[in-house]
Amino acid sequence: MITSDLDGARCTIILGPRFDFSCRSEFRAAYSKSPAGTAYWVDMSQVNYVDSAALGMLLLLRDHAGELSRITIRGCHGQPDQVLKIANFHRIFRFE
Repeated sequence: MITSDLDGARCTIILGPRFDFSCRSEFRAAYSKSPAGTAYWVDMSQVNYVDSAALGMLLLLRDHAGELSRITIRGCHGQPDQVLKIANFHRIFRFE
């Protein structure tokens, strides 16, 4: 399950325990209506599994956000953190 909250110029997206291909529509819906210039916080503190589709979804979010917006990934740990590090996402996104 994915929830999102748009608070001013920031959209917080909270991901459930699995961030995989089955989440694609729900993840896109979580950010697609955000206005230009929105900053995104992706809360992965509950995520214990990601697959390659999750990497693609994060890249689509980056494309949607544009160069002016920031994306921060928060609470990433375990298998998801290892996968994102192997994919060099720590160079593309900001992590907290």
